[in-house]
Parts: sequence; C-alpha cells; structure tokens
Amino acid sequence: MQGIDELLCATLRGENPPWPAYADNNFVARFIERSAYHGVQALLHHCIADRERVDLGLPEVILATCRQQATAQALWEMRHQYLLNQVLERLVAIGIHPVLFKGTALAYDVYPAPFLRTRGDTDLLVPSGTRDRVAKALETLGFRELGTRADVIRGQTSYSWTDPASNQEHTLDLHWRIANSTLLSNLFSYEELHSEARPLPNLSANALAADPVHALVLACMHRAVHKHALYYVDDVAHYGGDRLIWFYDIQLLFSMLSPSQRNEFVELAERKGLRATCLDGIEATRARFHTTIPEAVSGALSCPGPTETASSYLSGSRSYRVWMDFQAARGVRNRYGFLAELVFPPANHMRQKYRQANLSWLPWLYLRRALAGSLKYLRSRDS
Repeated sequence: MQGIDELLCATLRGENPPWPAYADNNFVARFIERSAYHGVQALLHHCIADRERVDLGLPEVILATCRQQATAQALWEMRHQYLLNQVLERLVAIGIHPVLFKGTALAYDVYPAPFLRTRGDTDLLVPSGTRDRVAKALETLGFRELGTRADVIRGQTSYSWTDPASNQEHTLDLHWRIANSTLLSNLFSYEELHSEARPLPNLSANALAADPVHALVLACMHRAVHKHALYYVDDVAHYGGDRLIWFYDIQLLFSMLSPSQRNEFVELAERKGLRATCLDGIEATRARFHTTIPEAVSGALSCPGPTETASSYLSGSRSYRVWMDFQAARGVRNRYGFLAELVFPPANHMRQKYRQANLSWLPWLYLRRALAGSLKYLRSRDS
C-alpha cells in the first residue's frame, strides 16, 4: 500500500507523478479502494481538474470514479448545508449557540469548497446543560436519536435524518464534551471554545467554528485518538491515525496560521499537555505533504519538559487509558457511573461495535463482549 499512498500524496501535493508502468488492473482496483479509505477522491478530482492540460497518465476508470465521487459529495453537501442551516437557526432561536469542530467546520473554513472535505457527519459542541433542549429541537426537525445517551464515558450522541427523495442519511454528532475520554474531555470546555470561536459565514449566519489554533490542536488530538479508537469508512471498521484526509486538515490549518498564531499553537499544546501529540501530527503531515514547519515550532514542541499526561494517555495501552479516565472522573458518583458504563455501554455503542447484530439480542451482546474481554485479558497474562 505504501506505493499507492505515496502516489496519492504526490498528486495531492500538486506534483505530476508518473503512473507506474507495472500497474495492472489489480493495482488500479487497490488505488481506488485506498483513495476511498483515505477520503480523498473528491480532492483528487479537484487537483487533477486544476491540471487538466497535464497528462498524469491516470487510467480513465480512476478519473471517472473520482469525478463521480466529487459529484455525489457536492449533491450531498447541498442538502446537508440546508439541514444545518435549519438546525442552527432553531438552536439559536432558543438561545443555544453550538460550536462546530472537525470535518464540517474545516470544510467551510479552510477547504476551497466544502464538498471536498469527505465526512459522514457534523460535530456540534453545546453546553452540557442544554442537551435535553437540543434533543427536543432536533426531534421537531425530524431527526431521530441513534441509541441512548451516556453521561460519563461517552460525551456525545448521534441524530440522523434521512432524505426521503434520495434515501441519503444525514447525521449530527451532538457533543456536550469534546471527546469520549473523560481525561481528554476535561482539556477543552464548551466555554473555552465558544469564547475563541469565529463566525462561519460560508455555512450559515448562525454558524460558529473553533478558531484555527484550537482547531489544529484538536485535529492532532483527533488523529491520535483514532490510533486506538474504532472508526468506520463505508461501514468497514478501522483502527489507525493514517487517513490522508486528516493529514490534509492539519496541512491546511497549519499553513493558514500567522507567525503569532503558530506561537499560540505551541503554547496551547504545552498548556494542554499535547506537545508530543501535536509534534507527531505535524511531522507526519510534513512527511506526506511537505508542509513547511518552521524550526522554532518543531523545536519548541520537541523541547524536553515535564511528563505530559494527555500525550502519555494517547500513546498508552488500553488498560492505562481506562485507569486514567477513571481517575479523571470527578467524584464518587461519576466514578461509579464510569464503571457502570464501562461494563454496560449504551446501546448506540453496541450498535456501532456489532453492526450486523439485531439489538433485540442486547443481553447476549453484552455477554459476548464480556467473554471476549476476559479472553483477551487471560491471553495477555499468559504472554
């Protein structure tokens, strides 16, 4: 896969890499599969269209696939933007001002066109005390909640609306905490992000997005989380932080920072205990997209300092992360709730983990999960 990824990166960098002479039909199929996994087919179409007079030697099936994907994403985006405008207008009318972050915020802020940022949902952060009011507002707009809300481990729930004409699904991830990790969610509050948020007029007059400095730290953290947190691409489960669309986010965000904002980025990463995580994110981005990273930035992020709890958490084992999240839960009640949700996760988590199973089998799914965890623990003890 390395050769295909290098070819993708070179094309996205604006270069004109030659199509390999050895590339057969199997190579073409793997190129299409890999570009879909990385979420960059629409971006490829955009880059290639900008250089249409240059013959890159790409097979017509690849050009057609990327063109089709770009068209499909553009049509989805039109409906999604209309829905988001309705949602934001309704929430602002009842005094709730969400902060958008991750994919949709970046799509309307740093990408040449929003449909170029592939994503399956929109992330909205709201004050924790407004969850019920937001839920009621979304339900009046025809959204349905997927699963149930948890209060300790998971800091979000999802809402879905299906377009009756196209049968396309539009999903909102409603966050009352920035992450599903107790420890990480304590790093960034709604109040902090809202105080620094900036308008997102390309999306809506009511839209607010995390500012570029916070957005960049969050992008690096998000990538690190997915090194061990499950995510889905076209209903296929994956682990790992190597998706090119995430690196492209980091590339665009870092490139737009002014010198003073770069200093703020370093200071924020240090204050949150995420210097190592941010250094890893921007260095991995530089390796792929040749991003210009000033020595002052990389040097400051790599400078020895006290142990970083958040970066240690993100690079630690699962048992270490569970223990750190348990310790980060404040108060006896929250710690008890953490343990209860750890043993019996909410239904939406089970829906994600066992997508092919009937949720009426929920008790058996919990038993299966417990047995799998016990076997994994016993194997680790024997090794």
